[in-house]
Formats: sequence, structure tokens, C-alpha cells
Amino acid sequence: MSLPEIAWRVWEKVKKLSDKIRNFRSPSPDSFFMPGKSIFSLSKHVEAKYFNQYFLENTQKHLSIADSALENTFSAFGINIAFNKDINWHIDPVTKKKWPQKFWGDINYRDKSFGGVKFVWEINRLYFLFSLAISYRLTKEKKYADKIIQLVKSWSKGNPYPSGVNWASGIEAGVRLANLVWALSFLEDYRFSKDDLIAINSFVWFQANHLQRYPSKFSSSNNHLLAEGFGLFIAGLYFPHLKGAEKWLNKGKNILEKQITRQILPDGGSFEYSTTYLSFVVDFFLLFKISCDINAIAYSKNIDERLEKSCEFIKSIMDKNGNIPNIGDQDSAVLVDFGLSNANNFLSILNTGAVLYNRKDFATDRPDLKTWILTGIVPSPLQTDKQSQCGTGCLAKTHRHSGLAVIRDHVEEKEIFFTGNAMPLGMAPLYAHGHLDALSFTLSVDGRQIFIDPGTYLYHSGEKWRTYFRSTAAHNTVRINKKDYSEQTGDFMFGKPYFITENSLEKIEDNKVVWKAGHDAYLKKTPFTDIMREVIWDKTKREFIVIDFIKQSGTIFVELFFHCHPECRVERIDKEVFIKRDNMGIKLFSDIFLNCEILHGSYKPVAGWYSPGFNEIRESSTIRFYGNMSGDKNIITNISIKL
Repeated sequence: MSLPEIAWRVWEKVKKLSDKIRNFRSPSPDSFFMPGKSIFSLSKHVEAKYFNQYFLENTQKHLSIADSALENTFSAFGINIAFNKDINWHIDPVTKKKWPQKFWGDINYRDKSFGGVKFVWEINRLYFLFSLAISYRLTKEKKYADKIIQLVKSWSKGNPYPSGVNWASGIEAGVRLANLVWALSFLEDYRFSKDDLIAINSFVWFQANHLQRYPSKFSSSNNHLLAEGFGLFIAGLYFPHLKGAEKWLNKGKNILEKQITRQILPDGGSFEYSTTYLSFVVDFFLLFKISCDINAIAYSKNIDERLEKSCEFIKSIMDKNGNIPNIGDQDSAVLVDFGLSNANNFLSILNTGAVLYNRKDFATDRPDLKTWILTGIVPSPLQTDKQSQCGTGCLAKTHRHSGLAVIRDHVEEKEIFFTGNAMPLGMAPLYAHGHLDALSFTLSVDGRQIFIDPGTYLYHSGEKWRTYFRSTAAHNTVRINKKDYSEQTGDFMFGKPYFITENSLEKIEDNKVVWKAGHDAYLKKTPFTDIMREVIWDKTKREFIVIDFIKQSGTIFVELFFHCHPECRVERIDKEVFIKRDNMGIKLFSDIFLNCEILHGSYKPVAGWYSPGFNEIRESSTIRFYGNMSGDKNIITNISIKL
């Protein structure tokens, strides 16, 4: 930790000591007015008559969430929790334990005895406010709008500042503000009482004031900083009459304009080296841009440049069915709950990018509610015939800054889609959301995932699962002497990072592409071992050849892992493995000296598991080749595709 960061953290502790005994009061209710009129422009495109025409399924989802909220029933990562008249905003829906209601700075939110704090925070993000607002616009039933106000009042009463775990992380306040603002945008014809306006304004003031006082800096300045900046910006923009509003707006805008070239890499990827976090991060900048455009606020040209670049990146790493490799941490986060999962939000980002940047090549074949709300347009996908879709040759692209290599080809008009992972461990110095996955790869055939990144599953409450899903063994790569590439020193920390030594992609013929990658992880461990991986795609033979070049002077135990999608049927015959999914097949075999086993839903060792989203887990199959080897050796593994 640097000296400036140490000084900053000391000052933060001093502020907390002061705030613990301070009596916080919001400004006089005399200054509480309606939000700025432009807030209603956020939903100006939304006409009820188009809901069922274009977005029937999404509409039914929002109505279901809203009706549950009317009964004080909420959901966090698939787990429902029902309250009676009074909502306890501090109850963990899994453990049913109550987090302490004391000064937020005295609460250790990593304390697993209460459960995983993310489950409590998920409910307190107030995602359901948007569903209530949509339902009000759709049905014109006042009960939905009334419930929004009731919930805001209930939340403020149950979370008096500065008490409770729901104030312990700035990202939560920023997301709460976003969901309130977008919900309020649908209530232009609602008659607010004076008491309603006091409740709304007071809620906003306390959230924004907290964000102003406790910004994320130094090693903490990741996506949390974006949430804080965005929360400040919209609080200042849409509540200009509140004390401090001008400072909030300027500070929030400054944060977002500075962070755009830091948190979105020049190739469009995420600087936290997590593909799924990019879905969350892009929305901060996208909704910032929309708000600025509506209010005629000038902003840095870097916003548009990096947003368009992110669309290009997303399009590049997405297969024909919209699947994206699940690299790094995945916590299913969204900014405003437009009714899209974190994964489906990638499709929406492309649709919105198609409208904003006049890029028809971004448009998908799945119109989405979010794009319509933001732009008023349902983009039509670029019409292409099968020949132009399949192309005449192989597309190979390296995302140098993100560390990903992509091979996209077609055989018998079926897409072959490969991504090679030579990403750094994560964002220094903690590498919080990284996984030990260097040299791994994913493969889908005709839009059906075959070899996958198993995902994340849980954070603070994960324990052995958190350790496993971040481990080297949980990825399609090589492990030596059963040691991870780096020591996991905490749920969001690693020891010494490894470094990528090579990442290149070369087309050597019309029908051949070679990806080469290497790292130095095992050069830092004894016996010192150098690993390079080369993957050759041979279209003529319809196969990938994986060559692992291992250089070392002693005797080591080597393992190769291949993780299959749960819908794959996996069978071993001698030392060959046959993988089937629908009408496609894969034959996998490695060097004769290696033994082979298939692990399915195994607890000892942990293997054969897949997590498509946070708190979701399914049994799958993990193929493991293993054995002892002495001296230098090239391990060759063949992946033959049968269509």
C-alpha cells in the first residue's frame, strides 16, 4: 500500500470517528421540491400500447415483480423473502440473521456469521422500484406508484443515517439512486403530497451526502467508484434544489469523464479483466451519456469513443447465440433493473450502440425494452444472407489490451467460435475480481457452448466454493504440482501476481490459425517450470491441436483440465473422451502417458460444477488428464469436431 493511500485511509478513520457521534440532519423541508422536470424525459419514449406488441415477456416479468413488491415479497439471486407490514431491511434472506444496526463504520461486512452481505445489499438496491414504475405506466393503477413512495419511506425509516450495513459500501448508494431516479421518471402524472416530496428529497440527500463524504480511492477505485460518481451526478442533476447539488453534479461528472479511459480499455474491454463486469460498467457511462444528451450537457468525447469501442469488443467475443466467455468474477450485477440479466444486457448494449452510433452491424435479432426506453427505437438487425454470415474465411482477432484472442470460423455453415485467454490476473494491486485462468480457452460450436469457464457462484459466503471457482483447476488450462498460479490470500485478494509473457495470433494459411500464449507463474515456484501454450485451428481437419510446451529440470505432476457445459454428455473410452451436445460431437484425446478421469458434480475434489450467474450452480463434467513427467515435454491434445 502506498504512503498516500495509507494517509487517506487514516483520514477516513478519523472521519468515521467523528461521524459516529455526529447528528446528521437533512436540509430543511422548505427546500424540498419536485425533481427537475427533465427527469421525466428519461421515459418519454415509453407508451403503454407498445409494451405487449414488442416486449410481452419482459412486461409480464415486471408486473410479476411489482405484484410481489406490493405484498412486501422481494428476491435476491433467486431467493425470495416475504415480510409482513414492516420490512426489516437488515435480514439476510439465506440465513435469516439480522445484521447489526449500529454505526456502519463499526460493522465488518465480511463477517460470514451473518451470511453473505451481498444478499442483503441486493434487496437494498431497490431494483423493484423500476418494475413498480413500469407497471404504473402500463396499467395506470395508482397502487404501484403509491408503493414506490411507501418503500422509499420504509427504507429511510429502517436505515437512519449513519446506522446499518446498507451504508457500508458506496456502490450500494449509487445503485439505489439510479433505480429511484429511473422509477420516478415514470411518475409525471402522479400527485405527490408534501410528505412524499420530503421523503424522496431526504432519501436522495442522505445517499448523495454519503457518497460525497466517502469516495473510493487508490486500490478501491474500481467499478465502485463509477457507481459513486454516477449516483452523485444524477442526484445533482435531477435534484438541483438540494444543498450540495452543484458539487455532486460536477464531482460525479468529473469522475465519469476521467474514469472512462481507465475503466474501459482502448480495445473496449474491462480494466478489471472480467468480461461480465463490463456489462455493469458500460451502463454507468451509457446512462450518463443519455442523461447528458437529454439535458444538453456537454461531455468528453472519450465517452462516445470508448462506448463504441466496447460495443465492438462485445460483438467480437460473442458467439452467434449471444454467449460470452464468463471470464473473471460474475456477480450478476445490473445498474437499473430494466428486466435484463447481466448476460442479456450485452445484447441490449449492442442494440443501443446500433442506434446511438448508426452501427447496424451491432444490432442483434433480439429487440429489448431497455434500448427502447433509452432511445425510442427498436433497432432492426443487419440483414445478411447465409453466405455473408458465414464468410469466406476465418476471422482471427487479438484484443491486445484485454488479453483475449478470438477465432471465428464456419464449417458446413456452422460457427466455430474460440476465445483464448491471456488476460492479466486482474486490477492491481488487489486483483480483486480476477481468476487464475491464464492460458485457458472457451469453445462453442454453432452457438452451443462446449468448453466453458465455470463462473463464480458466490463471494463472501462461498468459502470452499469461492476458492475453487477462482482456482487454476477451475479453468481449461494447465496446473503443476497441484499449485495455483498465485496464492489466494482472501476472498478478493491474491499474493504475487503472474505476468503474461506472450499472447499472439497468426493466420499461417487460409485454413489455419495459431494462438500462442505464456505466463511466468511457475517460474516463481520450485521446481521452476516454464509453460507456453499453442493452439492450432485446422479448418481442413476440423480440429484444434493444443500443444503445451513444458520446460523444467526435475519431476513434476501435471494436470490438464477441460470443463464442459452442463448440457454436454461426456463419456470416456480408454483414454479418449467423447463429448456430445445435441447433434454435434467432440473427440478429445491427449498424450498417451497421461491418465484420464471425468468428474461430475464432485465434492472431493471439487470439480464438475458450473455457475451461470451469482448464487446459481449446476452439475457439469470436468475432464482431467494427469500424470508425472520428467524433463522437458510437449503435451499434445487433439480436439476433433464432428458435425
